Amino acid sequence: MTAPPLISVALCAHNGERWLREQLDSVLAQTGVDIEVVALDDASGDGSVALLREYAARDPRVRVHENDRNLGPARSFERAMSLCRGEFLAPCDQDDVWETRKLSRLLATIGPADLAYCDSRYIDDDGAPTGGRVSDHLSMMQGCEPLQFLFGNSVSGHAALLRRDVFERARPFPPGVFHDWWLALCAAAGNGVVYLHEPLVRFRRHASTFSTLGRGHKARIPSRQRLWLATLRNLMEAHAHTRLRGHECAQALLDAFELARDRRRRLPLLRELWRLRAAAPPARGNAALNGVRLQMRFLRKLRQSRREPPLEPRQVSF
Repeated sequence: MTAPPLISVALCAHNGERWLREQLDSVLAQTGVDIEVVALDDASGDGSVALLREYAARDPRVRVHENDRNLGPARSFERAMSLCRGEFLAPCDQDDVWETRKLSRLLATIGPADLAYCDSRYIDDDGAPTGGRVSDHLSMMQGCEPLQFLFGNSVSGHAALLRRDVFERARPFPPGVFHDWWLALCAAAGNGVVYLHEPLVRFRRHASTFSTLGRGHKARIPSRQRLWLATLRNLMEAHAHTRLRGHECAQALLDAFELARDRRRRLPLLRELWRLRAAAPPARGNAALNGVRLQMRFLRKLRQSRREPPLEPRQVSF
């Protein structure tokens, strides 16, 4: 009988003492899988490190590492995943709660794909259900079309299981992008992404989380349009410099995107978007309609950005 593959849970923490115990308990209670937990503390100022060491002292599956200084989520997750030994990697936030079958269900679902992810159910700051799921607000995409994941992302790291090969292709993580978005794009450019329509994570929404989705679907974020444009441009540039499927289209889009910063030179961008309309998210409806929607989205965000210099995504807490 073949032994189950090792799944490495890459847990990053920053001032998460309040929620870490519940999350760690749920991770260590996973059934039907062989796991290790690589816990990386990103220069916390509370009792997070002591709590992580407490778990490591009594459970050999837990290993604790520390950053000398605060690196932020993307760089911390890259470091944590580089310390993992498993064939599969599972990013883990400090403040969620995993259902006991999460990893086994994702492992059973992934098949030949490079990444599998599930739905999540919302809870509040104290862990009480608030009603609703992530899938209520996002079109949960899957497949092998990288441009679909370039224009939008429904894969949250906390809900994902990916092959180590995806991480190796994706590193070093490019600056100015969200690590889970970049990993999803790289997986889609490989053997694809599959979605499991089961809420296997209790996803905590609170004001101090890094995730914009975790702060609430209607949360007001300063310079949101500029942030979206900056992230999109950084993803285009990163994808264009790889040899992954779709990198030529990413370069063509990047060139047209730069021209479109001049209001008088937006026609090349619109032509390129129309040519790639089949990849426009959401992955439903006809390609022509998606192309029109994508063009309108670009024009609206370009207009709302007021042609100011793009912002880099902020690296704050988890």
